[in-house]
Amino acid sequence: MTQIGQRTSIRVVALLILLELVSVVSLWALNPVSTAGEKTFALLLAVDLVAFAMISYVYRMSKTGESAARAPILTGCCFALLLLFSGLFL
Repeated sequence: MTQIGQRTSIRVVALLILLELVSVVSLWALNPVSTAGEKTFALLLAVDLVAFAMISYVYRMSKTGESAARAPILTGCCFALLLLFSGLFL
C-alpha cells in the first residue's frame, strides 16, 4: 500500500504542527548573535519550511481527492527530524 488514508493524513498534519511549534519556540528562545546560534537558527528555520511544505502537500492532495503518497511523507518526516535534532544538539 503506497497511499495513506484520511485519518493518517490528519495525524501526520497534527504531528507536523506540533513539530513546528517546538521549532518556533526554540527559535524564539534562541540568541542568534553567535555563530553557533546562527547555524541553529538556520537549521530550525529549515525544519519549519520542510514541515510547512509537507502540510501543504497533504492539503493539496486532499483537495484534489487523491491520497497522499507514503514515500514523500516518510522522507519529509525523517528529514525534518534529522534537521530538528541536529539543530537542538548543535
